[in-house]
Amino acid sequence: MKNLIISITGICILILSWLLFYPQDNSEQTETVNKSHTLKRQNFTLPDLQGQPQAFSQWNNKVVLLNFWATWCPPCRREMPDFIEVYEQYKEQGFVVIGVGIDDEKRIADFVKQLQVSYPILVGGQSAMQVSQLYGNRSGALPYSILIDKNGIIRFRAGGLISKNKLLSQIKPLL
Repeated sequence: MKNLIISITGICILILSWLLFYPQDNSEQTETVNKSHTLKRQNFTLPDLQGQPQAFSQWNNKVVLLNFWATWCPPCRREMPDFIEVYEQYKEQGFVVIGVGIDDEKRIADFVKQLQVSYPILVGGQSAMQVSQLYGNRSGALPYSILIDKNGIIRFRAGGLISKNKLLSQIKPLL
């Protein structure tokens, strides 16, 4: 009886995880932040892939796409090639993508190397999820992205996959 209860509990957790992290309609859940409500950048420090602490404030005065992701998250994996392309195209104009991997450091490093991610990657577990909550990620969704203008004002938030066209429509006016 005890094994049956444990098995049922495990199945329920798997189903709940599936529902939370793999939306069936693949639609973007985005929000352009109302400019009359000034939501500011929250400072934090997380390690990079070399284990060195990186303060988020070092990217002040840039347009920043802060993206929380995991190697096991299919929508996260699908949007990253577009993020790399957009970063390479606009980095000289003051745009940066900061990826925050919510996963094991080795898995993150292997995936970043495989995909040839060219933008900064920070590593975090539960502490990174707490940072995402500071930015409005109440449900713990992944991927979760925040677009911050050069003045540190949050202009856009998205839970779920962001299309390249949607990203471009949001960053171009801020550059």
